Amino acid sequence: MLTIRDFLMPDLGEGLTEGEINRWLVAEGDVVVVDQPIAEITTEKAVVEVPTPFAGRVATLHGTAGDTITVGKPLISIEVSAAPAASESGNVLVGYGTSESAPRSRRGAPAARPSAPPLVASVPMPPSSPLVRRLAAELGVDLRTIPGSGPGGIVTQADLERAGGRRPAPAPSAIPSTVAGGVRTALAGIDRVAAERLTRSHHDAPTATAWLSADATRLMAVRSELAGSDGARVTPFALILRLCVRALERFPRLNAHFDTRTNEIVAFASIHLGVAVQTQRGLVVAVIREAQGKSCAQITSDLTRLATAARDGSIDAGDLRGSTFTVSNFGAFGVDGGTAIINPPEAAILGVGRIATRPWVVDAKVVPRSVVELSLVFDHRVADGGVAGGFIRHVADLIEAPDEALADD
Repeated sequence: MLTIRDFLMPDLGEGLTEGEINRWLVAEGDVVVVDQPIAEITTEKAVVEVPTPFAGRVATLHGTAGDTITVGKPLISIEVSAAPAASESGNVLVGYGTSESAPRSRRGAPAARPSAPPLVASVPMPPSSPLVRRLAAELGVDLRTIPGSGPGGIVTQADLERAGGRRPAPAPSAIPSTVAGGVRTALAGIDRVAAERLTRSHHDAPTATAWLSADATRLMAVRSELAGSDGARVTPFALILRLCVRALERFPRLNAHFDTRTNEIVAFASIHLGVAVQTQRGLVVAVIREAQGKSCAQITSDLTRLATAARDGSIDAGDLRGSTFTVSNFGAFGVDGGTAIINPPEAAILGVGRIATRPWVVDAKVVPRSVVELSLVFDHRVADGGVAGGFIRHVADLIEAPDEALADD
């Protein structure tokens, strides 16, 4: 006897209430097994594969690509036997599946779709990100033939490209439609989520901006000294992130969220530093957690790991949420500086421009120095000009004389 079971949109983690269907991985009428990925779902900043906890035949797909499904609402209906197998609990943690024996990717998703016939039955599918698996499928490359260079043998996008697979053109994150007088572009996926968040930030927060230039000559010298001491490559941006943490310890008012529902400031003891990262899918904010207890080398390591994972699509959704203060690196694009939009519900965002050689007055003489532009956009409900000005001035002071602040690094 057969019955229809609804698989409800699962809790995607950390308070998220909805997800957008990026694409279906199955069609109505397909036969699926437990732990088989059935859809790619776009959350606030990441794309995750959702596995099914039921085995059977797909009866109904509740939505099409671009639709938003609320947590707890039906995502897919599957025709199953009346007595489900013990493994078909219906409880699924996104990215981890339900079976202890299912192969898993870095984020935990089953590494291979059971419906795909194996080329070599005895060789298990290696762990890889959803993006890498999709690219491999588009290129017709069997991931089991590629040695993985990532942690635990993970096959990365670089491994795929080295094996001879050419990178396809980036998939558009929006759906264009031609109309009279121009081309309309409907935002989708990460672009849509970012647009909603940034619009809300711009609408809700009364912001102000403080600008300052700092002499980074000594900072660059310290960077060379730190790199020479243990061979580690410490970036100037990582040093500025470390000094930003020092400044937040002195001005904790800015390490906060503003709760618009209660009109309250929520201050945090821990500093979870958000860093804006540009990816093919759009702009994301990766989070360096407990940054107050990390050295420059540790921050550099975290920054490299998170940026790489964000760009190849393997980053965990949890690494893209929970920041308490964000820094945007305009210098990465060769830009002198700019003003960023606050990452809601945070209280401020620091912009860091490129470090360039400029004329600077030292001891009444104009000399060439390494100079960096800083900008701070802050929520005036949380901080006034005194706090904001004090913070950015302190960051600049630390950049100009970083030795004491970095003595433990």
